Amino acid sequence: MTGEGDYLIRLAVREDAPGALAIYRPFVEGTAVTFETETPGIEAFGDRIEGVNAEAPWLVCTKGRDVAGYAYAGRHRVREAYRCSRELSVYVDAEHRNRGIASGLYTSLIRLLYLQGYCNALAGITLPNISSVKFHESMGFKYVGTYHKVGFKLGQYHDVGWWELFLRQPGHVPSEPMGTRELVDSREGLNALQSGMEVIDSWPYRKR
Repeated sequence: MTGEGDYLIRLAVREDAPGALAIYRPFVEGTAVTFETETPGIEAFGDRIEGVNAEAPWLVCTKGRDVAGYAYAGRHRVREAYRCSRELSVYVDAEHRNRGIASGLYTSLIRLLYLQGYCNALAGITLPNISSVKFHESMGFKYVGTYHKVGFKLGQYHDVGWWELFLRQPGHVPSEPMGTRELVDSREGLNALQSGMEVIDSWPYRKR
């Protein structure tokens, strides 16, 4: 059971778009963490949430009515052969950082991807970003390589490093992924969501 003031990890819905977009906006407008240069509208962002959830999880971490953070597994390119891999992203509201939310969201997200049948989780990180690199490596991701000067934003070029996490052993033949909603409504799916909340609840530096 969770109390009224506890963090909750669940599948995102369209109605979460305003809260999630409020977290995302500063990254678009003031950083190169994302290569998006214009903040999308609420309707467009809601479409993104639903589009991702049609294939893989988009999770939110809420506290009361507020969105404290979110993480999702988007497509890694559009060619069909990439369908066994998903590209992960996580964003946390400034007021809720250092409380284990990113780790909790990734714990649930990675577990759900495995249960769905996906084989690989990938992460692209605009460099330098020591905290993001440390975070992803703490979650088991391994460095692959760097695209140099691949993006131009805020008046300068940026490198992007790539990290990978194998969800299955090499040689595994991918199958059609299980539906996202079907999974999160199952016992295993609910356990995956709970595992992320347990990470947050046990976080050593969490401010209560």
